[in-house]
Amino acid sequence: MFKFEGTRKPNFSEIKKIDYNRYWSERGFEINKKMKERELIILNNIAIDKKVLDIGCGNSRLPVELKEKGIDIKVADISEEVLRGFQKYNISSLQIDLEKIDSLKLDGKFDVIILSEVLEHTKNPEEIIGELKKYTKSFIITVPNSAFYRYRIGLFFGGRFFTQWVYHPSEHIRFWSHIDFLDWLNAMGLDIEKSVSSNGFSLFGLVPPLKNIWKNMLGHQIVYFCKVK
Repeated sequence: MFKFEGTRKPNFSEIKKIDYNRYWSERGFEINKKMKERELIILNNIAIDKKVLDIGCGNSRLPVELKEKGIDIKVADISEEVLRGFQKYNISSLQIDLEKIDSLKLDGKFDVIILSEVLEHTKNPEEIIGELKKYTKSFIITVPNSAFYRYRIGLFFGGRFFTQWVYHPSEHIRFWSHIDFLDWLNAMGLDIEKSVSSNGFSLFGLVPPLKNIWKNMLGHQIVYFCKVK
């Protein structure tokens, strides 16, 4: 049968209710040793005088690099395993359950709130943005583009919807194309300053700009820089 990256056959037989503490405990929590493409873009676009909150950071190396750059960085996650991991780097942290965002109380405001590969995991992203807007001037948000050409080809030829999860289907429960997400951000009261495809189709590396020339087809993970209106 035709197989294409991103359209693998999921194993539904092993699915259990997701628990992020167990998820990280079983996986073995460790801060990534390398930066991802999207994280490099974010790092290079935050000035050192900014106060930043990275929500849903997981094992991202970005907060460590932001701290080393001299940025006032705090992390937030639902998992205590994650928070303990960052405390070893002397990065302050707080526990946030995004599904209970209406009870959120943050101490002070931030120049930037980062939501990198987070919103697609949530069932209430509209409420999340609505609450977080009270605490920041701007957002840096990344989401995967569900209209990426590989997903289109896999669905057309393989007959399977793309699989963007490893342990549980609820890892990704919201899906946007790039065009959809631009409309969604505008509806959330955010002005899009710019968007950058961190990876995607580049003709085997020969034409890297392609992923930013036609983001909705050729961009995979896209970084959005937004201001609160």
